[in-house]
Amino acid sequence: MKRRLVSLLLIATALTACSSSGGSSGSSSSSGSSSSSGSSSSEEVKTTVIKFNFSKSSTDPSLAWFEELFEEIYIASDGEVMFDIYPSEALGTTSDVMAQATMGEPVMPDTDFSYLADYVPDIAVAMSPYLIQEPEQIEKLWKSEVGEEWEAALADQGLHLLSMHYFGTRNLILNQPISSRDDLSKLKIRCAATPMWNEVVRVLGGNATNTAWSEVYQALSQGVADGAESPLSALYSSHLYEPCKYIIETEHLVAATAIVMSEQVYQSLSEKGQKAIDDAFSAYPAKVVERVKELDVDYREMLMDEGVTFLEIDKAPFIAAAQDTPDYFPEWSEGIYERVQAVLAE
Repeated sequence: MKRRLVSLLLIATALTACSSSGGSSGSSSSSGSSSSSGSSSSEEVKTTVIKFNFSKSSTDPSLAWFEELFEEIYIASDGEVMFDIYPSEALGTTSDVMAQATMGEPVMPDTDFSYLADYVPDIAVAMSPYLIQEPEQIEKLWKSEVGEEWEAALADQGLHLLSMHYFGTRNLILNQPISSRDDLSKLKIRCAATPMWNEVVRVLGGNATNTAWSEVYQALSQGVADGAESPLSALYSSHLYEPCKYIIETEHLVAATAIVMSEQVYQSLSEKGQKAIDDAFSAYPAKVVERVKELDVDYREMLMDEGVTFLEIDKAPFIAAAQDTPDYFPEWSEGIYERVQAVLAE
C-alpha cells in the first residue's frame, strides 16, 4: 500500500483546476498526493505523478522530510507535479528503478554516487572513503563546475540530477567487538552490489557481501553478514541493533544521497513545474544538514538504550587504505580525483 499525504489530498481538493484519474499500483508503503500512476489531464493542468523509490524504511526520519519537500513542490506547481513514496525499495532495486527512469518512466530513485557511476563513472569519486570531510561540502561539490559537468553527462544518459545532499556519517555496526582494522579481515560486511561499495568494504578491511538494503536485517540475523555500515538514523530505523550490538566509529563516509528522475519526464513539465522542482531541491541540502546533525545526538542515545556499545577505533589504517582507492578505478578521467579535492578545499 502507498503512504498517502492527507494534507496534499486536502490541497488537491482546493485546487479545482487540478484533477487526476486512474488507480494506483501500490506495492509496499508509499506516500503521495494522488492515487494516480503516470499522468492525467484536466482542462487546465496536466498532472504528473512521480513514484519515489525510497531506499530506507518507513520509520526513517527523512521520509517525513521528503513528504514536506514534495508537498512544497505540489503547491508551487499548482498541482502539476505530485509524488507517491514507496519505502524499502518497494518499486524494485535502485538499479532497476534508475534504468526505468532512463527510459522515460515517471520514477525517482533514492540513490547514491556509486549507482550513478553506472552511467557516469567519474561520479563515484565523490564516494571515495574519507574524501568528503564536512556535510556542507556535498552541496558545494554539486553546485561546482565539476558537479555541473556530471549533471550534463547524466542528462545525456536520460537522468536528471535533482539533488546531492547529506544523508549522515556512516559507521560500522557489527555482531562482535573489534579493536583494529585487522580484526575485520575475517568478517563479512554487507554492502550494495556496486564496485564503489565493494571498495568501501576493502578500505574497512572486511569482505564484501552484496545484498539490497531492504534485506540487510535478514542477512545479519541469518549470519549471511557479520556487519553493515550506515548513518545512525538508518541503523536504528532498520532495527540493526537487534542482531548487532557494536558500532565502530570509523566515520568512513560523510555520506550523500542523490535524487534523480527521468530527463524525459522533467522536460515534459511546464516551466512552472520545472521551477517548482528546481527551487525546492536546490534549498533542500542546507535544511538536511542541520536536521541530521541534530538527530545524530538523539539516535546515539536511542541506540545505547537498545544495548548498543559504541567503540572508538584508530582511523589511521583506514585512511591509509583509502589513499589507494583511485588505483581501483582506471575508468575515471585523468585528474578527476584531484579536481574534486580542489573543489572541496575551496
